[in-house]
Amino acid sequence: MTSVLRDWVMELPLREQGALLTAIRGCDLTPKEPLDSIEREMVAFIRYLVMNPADPREVGIEPGTFMVSARRQDRSFKLSRIGHYPHHFVLHLVHAIQIIAVRHPDPKVQSEMRAVYNLAVFDMHFNVETDEQMIRRLSEDRIANGNIVS
Repeated sequence: MTSVLRDWVMELPLREQGALLTAIRGCDLTPKEPLDSIEREMVAFIRYLVMNPADPREVGIEPGTFMVSARRQDRSFKLSRIGHYPHHFVLHLVHAIQIIAVRHPDPKVQSEMRAVYNLAVFDMHFNVETDEQMIRRLSEDRIANGNIVS
């Protein structure tokens, strides 16, 4: 049976898969217009990287489609442009971008998303998490560590 998830995603540990899925939901507070806003475009691009399109002919066919196969290169993804959204949504987006930067099978996509992740972390005044730190964080034994997320 074909899955909605791309093969590379299904090979990931479950917490990493879950983190990707939280980002593809988007934010309920995102207005419908403009259809090509930076946040809508990023979520649509993450959907494309994570999911198999039901009908590939629909991908990016017009502004605001559910999936786009590329981000517009004439605009940078700065968190200040989405700072009016809930912190929870922004973090889901950044975590998904980070996982794609570490795990996506295409080095070009990895490089593009790593640049976006690094910029986002810089914008938040945080330190960049190494690949090893991310993998360790998302595969820890939360029960043994007393770090169960509610």
